[in-house]
Amino acid sequence: MTALLLLLGGSGERYGGDLPKQFAEIEYNDKKLPLFEVTARRLLAELDCAFVIFVASKKYLNTSHVKPVIESIQSDFPRLKVQYAAGGATRFASFLNGYRILARLKGIQKVVVHDANRPYLHPEFLQKVKHEVDQLSIHKPVCLPVIPQIDSTVRIAEERVMRYEKREELFRVQTPQLFHLDSLNSAFDRNALVAPGQNFSDEGSFALALGLPVFYFEGDERNIKVTYQSDLATMH
Repeated sequence: MTALLLLLGGSGERYGGDLPKQFAEIEYNDKKLPLFEVTARRLLAELDCAFVIFVASKKYLNTSHVKPVIESIQSDFPRLKVQYAAGGATRFASFLNGYRILARLKGIQKVVVHDANRPYLHPEFLQKVKHEVDQLSIHKPVCLPVIPQIDSTVRIAEERVMRYEKREELFRVQTPQLFHLDSLNSAFDRNALVAPGQNFSDEGSFALALGLPVFYFEGDERNIKVTYQSDLATMH
């Protein structure tokens, strides 16, 4: 079975407005729905997920911004089992809170971790995701979508450009990030790496630090992460 771990993190400081960006309304099937709901529905419609864990700030978890939306999703996907987790101070802390719930669920073999603020998930891209989920195993325990770095990239220090990096070797990482759960659990158990206050930029970097081989597949340029209000106008 596959579980979806949906991260509703982000305070929305860069986005602006009265509410964080994950609650902004966007068009979906001729309706206006919260951004995180659109993300969840697109993933659940294409992927065979038995469980979904919504990781959201305690401030919003049991409010009208989250609870009735999740109830509506569950009504439309009646076989789906839903869990909640409180968001942490960082993305990695939020992931760990969701991961701890995963560890208590029975029968989960694969995990799809996605930023709720990436709602622009096109069907052809999700078919790639579905294919890669099917390929997960102890031999291919982690897989990430990546897209090429198209701009020149430099390393800076002390207010100076130190050198240009090889652009052809650099890629930008997206979500969903895909994990074979037994492999992740085993690597986690073998490592005393995760200490209070330790942080990782995403789950792939965490998996690498645990010593797991991390594979990749072709991402989608349209799979943007909504950060600013202007990003909502880039819907393709």
